[in-house]
Amino acid sequence: MHNISSNIGFEQSLMPQTIQAAALNTGNIDTQGAEALAVAILVGDIADTLSASIRIDVKIEHADDDGTGAPGAYTACTDEDVLNFTGLASGKFLSIDAAGKEQKRHVIDYRGGKRFVKVTATPVSLATGGPIAMLALKGNPGQLPVTNA
Repeated sequence: MHNISSNIGFEQSLMPQTIQAAALNTGNIDTQGAEALAVAILVGDIADTLSASIRIDVKIEHADDDGTGAPGAYTACTDEDVLNFTGLASGKFLSIDAAGKEQKRHVIDYRGGKRFVKVTATPVSLATGGPIAMLALKGNPGQLPVTNA
């Protein structure tokens, strides 16, 4: 059996916390040195009764390097920039708006050509909220083994 943990970079992009009133995001995910990126959104038990008007919207954005090794202005990703979702509107690829979408993991694959990626979860009319976390998975690294400390 092969050692997969040395071939994929794992990055805890958003530590587990409660989403309730404010948007939460991954921060800047730097794709330099990786040929593939997936972001897993881990959603726990949301205390509110989810619906079209009580939900969590999740969007993906990307940015070029501004020349200093930092991201420039972020812009919304489109269908062409991702693999497993279609119909992105302003980067939004997921609305967690029903019980069947909580206590699950949702994964989006990024294939755009920009260096930096950010995923943001925005609560809409949540009273209590619930736990959420995000994990970036960087694949096909340019240098092996990957250190996951």
